[in-house]
Amino acid sequence: MHSSGNRQFWRVTAAVSILLILCDWVSTAKAQAPVDPSTPAVQELHREIDKLKQQVRELEFRGTERQAWEDSITKRLPAIDDALLEVRIPSTDYQDAGASPCDADQPLGCAARSCHCGCCPCQCPQPEAPCIDCPRVSTLNPYFNVSVFGALKADVLFNTARPISPGTPYLLLPKSPRGLDEATFDTHARQSTLGAVVTGPQIGDWQTGGTLLAMFYNDNLLADQYGFLPLLAYGELKNRKWRFAAGLQFDVFNPGLPTVLPFAGLSGSGNSGNSFRGQVRLERFLNPSEDVQWTIQTALSEPIASTIDPLFRLLSEDNGWPNVELRVAVGLGALGPDQLRPFELGLSGVVGQLRSTPPAPGNRVVADVWGVGTDLRWKINAFFGVAGEGYVGQTLGTYSGGVLQTVNVDTLEGIRSAGGWLEVFCFWTPCLHSHVGYGIDDPIDRDVSLTGPVRNETYFSNLLWDVTQSVRFGFEFTWRETAYQGVLRDNEGAGFHTQFQWSF
Repeated sequence: MHSSGNRQFWRVTAAVSILLILCDWVSTAKAQAPVDPSTPAVQELHREIDKLKQQVRELEFRGTERQAWEDSITKRLPAIDDALLEVRIPSTDYQDAGASPCDADQPLGCAARSCHCGCCPCQCPQPEAPCIDCPRVSTLNPYFNVSVFGALKADVLFNTARPISPGTPYLLLPKSPRGLDEATFDTHARQSTLGAVVTGPQIGDWQTGGTLLAMFYNDNLLADQYGFLPLLAYGELKNRKWRFAAGLQFDVFNPGLPTVLPFAGLSGSGNSGNSFRGQVRLERFLNPSEDVQWTIQTALSEPIASTIDPLFRLLSEDNGWPNVELRVAVGLGALGPDQLRPFELGLSGVVGQLRSTPPAPGNRVVADVWGVGTDLRWKINAFFGVAGEGYVGQTLGTYSGGVLQTVNVDTLEGIRSAGGWLEVFCFWTPCLHSHVGYGIDDPIDRDVSLTGPVRNETYFSNLLWDVTQSVRFGFEFTWRETAYQGVLRDNEGAGFHTQFQWSF
């Protein structure tokens, strides 16, 4: 519109210039030959000149007005939230029958005008997301705030016996029957993470939001290759008493996690749970007093976590039903800066089914999935504490139990197992802390195939130095022992892991 006004201005100016030249020519001709100024031709010429001069003055006035308006907007921009810039434009879209047209000076934000003015689709108005200090991310939707976080991690690992997999150790491969060297060395950044927390508007006393989190593994952790692996991707609706969430989430069953450097986190060595799967979850919070909280969690979840190598889960698939997970926990003590209570004790369980159909002619086998677990975290004082988990169950390979084995390779029946882990932690200073612990997974030997592992144990000790809130150095020593059934040889060996982390 602005460029169109400029073109009109120059056209009128050119026309006035031509008429002024004609007028000068008429005046010159008048000096040479008498012309009656009252003749109709001369009077018409003067009227046209007056009209064109008036149009030029109007265009100049409009141009001055527009420039003043643009200057005022420019001065106001630093003081206006980017998500709520008042861009003043007339609109003719979404007009309702009988609705009055929008004022040309009406701001664009829907919160500042009526839905019936025709400036935006008619929707129920909702409060905008609360402003945050120094916002770093702008979104097209002004009703949500996004906080980006993550960590850049460089891991250096040396193992005297070859684990599965070397860069993310779970268990050890059978020992070489010829006594060959099995040492491995790995350095990678696959444990780097990138995430975002989404905070939306309030709906009554309910807070909307969600979380996204991913790492740079491929979709199969045991392949130990680079890729993009989503860990969390869920939306939630919560208040002080309830929480509803749906999407990709961690297990409700046995949610505890030991403090170790590898992403494996003692999976396959006593740490059941902590896989991530599609899930619909409902939680209830009860607070009899300020220092006591009961938490009840229930979920319908995807039966198989796809990050486990098919070598371990074989041809198993869901049997047309979701897994059902349940956990009840009690927390005691005042909330700390990490939003955790000093003491928490939980009891959890999972039930479901998996079916396996052999490729050769044979009967389909349906294996029951069940597990009972308990988790504990107790920060005894500011310097010392303990944490741990225990479980017993069947067909828990996709929950990181049974040394990652779900069913027997030969019979396709579910494998029964038990295990757990225990950790003692000590804060030497607020920035320097150690974690020492042990984990074991012990399937029932007769349930395992002739080439499967029947026990996996891990001892660990580490020292973590939080140089700043964003920089951490860590070193960890592990000793692993894996026992096999049949002709395969047991194996054992030491591991050394150094990690550099920059978080934001």
